[in-house]
Amino acid sequence: MTKKRFWISVLAVWAVVWATDFLFHGIWLAPLYQQTSQFWRPGQEIQSMMPWMWAGQLIFSWAFVWIYSKGVSHDNQWAQAFRYAIAILLVSHVPGQLVMWATTPYPAELIWKWFFISAVQAMVCAFVMTWTFQPAKWAQTAK
Repeated sequence: MTKKRFWISVLAVWAVVWATDFLFHGIWLAPLYQQTSQFWRPGQEIQSMMPWMWAGQLIFSWAFVWIYSKGVSHDNQWAQAFRYAIAILLVSHVPGQLVMWATTPYPAELIWKWFFISAVQAMVCAFVMTWTFQPAKWAQTAK
């Protein structure tokens, strides 16, 4: 695999995370966030923290592609993308959301919607990464 393809995949995953975060959090969940404003920073303060959120998304995107690049197999690339998305959910999202449910007074509706968002993001990111990463070409060059 070329470094160029790796970084294209990282940027593609970052774009998916950014776009889905905007759609889900900025639009779909905005009314619920307003109802639970006691849990969040004021809007202008959140806006001033956006570079930190983008950095977190970029770190996640890099790690997402890097971990995948270390375990590419000769299996069907789309089945592999699906399994990878499930693995990411089970390693990075589900445990954290269970802990948040147990330790914070967030409404159950919010936790369930976050889980839904995580599932959608993991699947879309995995499939976009597979499309840009082109594991079939990677497997041929790795032989």
